[in-house]
Amino acid sequence: MSENVVEIDIALPPKGSAGMGGALPYRRPRAEVRFSLENGEVRSGWVPPRVARLYEKALPDLPCTYRSAMDALMELESHVCFTALTEMQSRREHSSHEVRSKLQQHGFRVTSIDAAIERALDLKFLDDARFMASFIDERLRRGWGRRKIELELKRRGADPRALPGYPEAFFSAEDDAERARQLLQRKSVPETRAFEKLVRHLVGKGFSFDVAARAARERIDNGA
Repeated sequence: MSENVVEIDIALPPKGSAGMGGALPYRRPRAEVRFSLENGEVRSGWVPPRVARLYEKALPDLPCTYRSAMDALMELESHVCFTALTEMQSRREHSSHEVRSKLQQHGFRVTSIDAAIERALDLKFLDDARFMASFIDERLRRGWGRRKIELELKRRGADPRALPGYPEAFFSAEDDAERARQLLQRKSVPETRAFEKLVRHLVGKGFSFDVAARAARERIDNGA
């Protein structure tokens, strides 16, 4: 039975079409690549639209074997997957978990994603330790407390305990207290239940109750 491809058709998703949702992670619509064989059989491959557009511009010479046509499509997808990863990193640092999730949403295959992440890690273009250190530093400048920072890193699939010297190299009681004081200096003292409201504000920012309580008492004692 012949598996030579005699025609290749590209079906891009309609503009504005919704991706998959529900119990599955959200995924953007994908394009269908249809391979018509000499024997009348039609086989399909599903790829991100960006991959399909590039494939359409450089279709293999026909007739060709189904395997060679698919190999060319999958090789192109792997290349585009790594390019998409580098574009993400050029905008801001990401964790490996974030990169994987976003590439999955774009519709790339697991094998393409695994290869792209492994290559990026080898090249140090993707570095979870660097991401976490940068994230902590930037959030500290925003006035976040340690607990909120750790929760947000966990949500992004990163474990700060893997950082050398964590937490002592990144947090200190004196710095926490100073950041808490600075945050409250930008807030007026509430007329009612001032202590409760100021403490709740700081705890919501990720500070421990003890740090929040001391900063709240100091702010109230100093007045407006």
